[in-house]
Amino acid sequence: MNQSNQDNAKGWQTQVDGGILYQGDISIYNSPTQQLHPSPPNNIPYRGVANFVGRDDKLVELHKKLLQNDNAAILALAAMGGMGKTELATQYAHRYKVNYPGGVCWLDARKPDLAAEIVQFAQFYMKLEVPQTLLTSQEQAKWCWHNWQPQTGLVLVVLDNVDDVTNWEKSCQVLPTDNRFRILMTTRLRNLGSTVQQITLDELLPNDALNLLTTLLGENDQRVQREPQTAVNLCKWLGYLPLGLQLVGAYLAEDPNLSLTEILQRLPAPQKSQLEAVFELSWQQLNYMTQRVGELLSLFAPDIIPWQLVESVSQQLNLAKADVDEARKQLYQRHLIQGVAERESCYKIHPLIREFLQGKLVRLNTADDLKKAFAAALVKIAQKIPESLTLEDIKSVQLTIPHLTEVAQNLIDVVEDENLILVFVGLGKFYQGQGLYTLAAPWYEQGLSTVQTRLGDAHPDVATSLNDLAGLYNFQGRYDQAEPLYLQALELRKRLLGDAHPDVATSLNDLAGLYNFQGRYDQAEPLYLQALELRKRLLGDAHPHVATSLNDLANLYYSQGSYDQAEPLFLQALELRKRLLGDAHPHVATSLNDLANLYYS
Repeated sequence: MNQSNQDNAKGWQTQVDGGILYQGDISIYNSPTQQLHPSPPNNIPYRGVANFVGRDDKLVELHKKLLQNDNAAILALAAMGGMGKTELATQYAHRYKVNYPGGVCWLDARKPDLAAEIVQFAQFYMKLEVPQTLLTSQEQAKWCWHNWQPQTGLVLVVLDNVDDVTNWEKSCQVLPTDNRFRILMTTRLRNLGSTVQQITLDELLPNDALNLLTTLLGENDQRVQREPQTAVNLCKWLGYLPLGLQLVGAYLAEDPNLSLTEILQRLPAPQKSQLEAVFELSWQQLNYMTQRVGELLSLFAPDIIPWQLVESVSQQLNLAKADVDEARKQLYQRHLIQGVAERESCYKIHPLIREFLQGKLVRLNTADDLKKAFAAALVKIAQKIPESLTLEDIKSVQLTIPHLTEVAQNLIDVVEDENLILVFVGLGKFYQGQGLYTLAAPWYEQGLSTVQTRLGDAHPDVATSLNDLAGLYNFQGRYDQAEPLYLQALELRKRLLGDAHPDVATSLNDLAGLYNFQGRYDQAEPLYLQALELRKRLLGDAHPHVATSLNDLANLYYSQGSYDQAEPLFLQALELRKRLLGDAHPHVATSLNDLANLYYS
C-alpha cells in the first residue's frame, strides 16, 4: 500500500482462513494486481449502533465463511426477534465493505416485490438501463445480476427479514447464482436447505450483556458498580437480548436518579415476553401526544420514514408541530426509532417495535381517523407526481413510495372514492416516468381492478384507468393489448362525458399515437386533428395539451416524410412549451429533440 493510501486507511487488517479480513472503514485500497472500484454502489440503510459489543467473534466467523466459499454463498444469520440480526449484518456491511468492491446491495424481503427492489438498485445506484423488452420484473432482476459492474470483484447482497417460508421461496427465484455474489441473510427460520450455511445468533453472554448495559449508561454513571448483583439480575431478566438492553438502558439514562433495583421492580414477573414488557415500560414513559405519534408510525411501511412525511400526516390530524417534534425526540432517545445512515431526519422502526405499536393502534378508538389521515397525506403526494419525472422529482418522492405502496396494499379501504385512482396512478407514474414499465404495470392493473370493483364499470375513473394501462402497454410495444383498452376508454368517456370533453380529446390523441407507432398513419391523422381541434376549442390556444397535440401531429408528418408540414408544428409546440412551462422542462427537451431529428433527416 502506498503512502497516500495509508493515510486514507482507518483500521487494521489481519490474516484469516480464506483471505484478509479488514477491520474498520478503509476508504481506498490498492493491491499490486487489482485496483478496487473507487466508489462501489451501496445502500446500507442503517448507521449501526455505536455501542456494539459481544459479537466480534460472530463477525469474524461470518466473514470467514463468506470469503471461503467458492460458489455463490448464502449465509443465514438465524435467531429469534430482538437478538440483533439486522444490527450484526449492518456492522458487517459497514466494517468490511472494502472486501466487496462490486458494491453492497441491501434488500428487504418483507417488501412485496423483491425483483423490483433489485431493478431499482441497478437503476438508482449503478445507472443501468434495464431492457424494457424483458416483460417481467424477475427477468429484469436476473439481467441486473448478469450485467452488474464487470471486473469489480465480489458483491455483498444483504437479504434482511426473511421471516417466513413464503418470503424465502420468492427470494430464491430472484437471487443471483454467480459466485461473485455473496448473500448474507437475516432470518427467524432455521434449516433452509443444504445450499444455505447458517450461523445461529444466541443471546449475549452475561458479561457482554453487562458491558453493553454499562456502556449504554455512560462512563460517568456508577449504578452498575453500586449494584453489581442487581445489574446481573437485570440482564438475566432481559434474557441478554440486545434490543431489550438498549431500551432499558435508554430508560435508565433518562433518569439518573433511578436505581437498578427500582427498574427491576417495575418490570413485571415474566408472564409475557421480556421484550413486550420492556416495550410497555418505555411506552408508559411517553406522554400522551408521543403515544399518538407512535401509533401513527405503526401505519408506515417497514422502510425508511422521512420525518417530513410524519409531519404532513400530523397536519391532517391537526397535531401541533411542537408536539410532533417532542415526540420525535422522545422516541429517538428511548431507541423506539432509529436513525438512518446518510439520511438526515429519516428513521426506521425495529420490526418488533412496529408490531407492538400496531397492537396499540388496534385498541385505539380513533384508529380509523389515523388511517384516513395517513392515506389522505399520501394521496396528496401521489397527486403531485408528474408524468415526466426529473431527477429532482425522483429524489423528492422516492422515500415516500414504500408508504404509498402500503396504502395501496393495506389501507385502500379508507381512501375516499374520489381519490381511489390517485394512489395507483401515482405509483404507476413514478415507475413509468423512469422508463421502468415492468414495475409500473402491476399498479395500473391493480388500479383498474380496484376502481372497477368499488365504483362499477361505468365510471370516469374506470375510463382513466383503462387509458393509463393502454398507454403503458403502448410504450412496451404491446400494441395488441393496448388498442382494445384505448377503444374502451374512448367509448366510455364519450358515453359518460359527451363528445366535447378534454378527456375525450386525450383518448383521441392517445389512440392516434398507438396507430402512429404501428405505422397506421391514415387512421392516426384524423384522430390527431380531432384531438387538436377539440383541445383548442375547450382549453384555448395557449395550453400545454395543445402543445402536446401540435408536437404529436408533427411527429406523424415527420414519420411520413412530410417535413414541410412537420416543421411549423414542431416550432409552434416548442415556442408554446417554452412560454408555458419555462425553458427548463422535460417537454421542452422533447420538442428540441424532435425538431433536431427533423432537421437531421
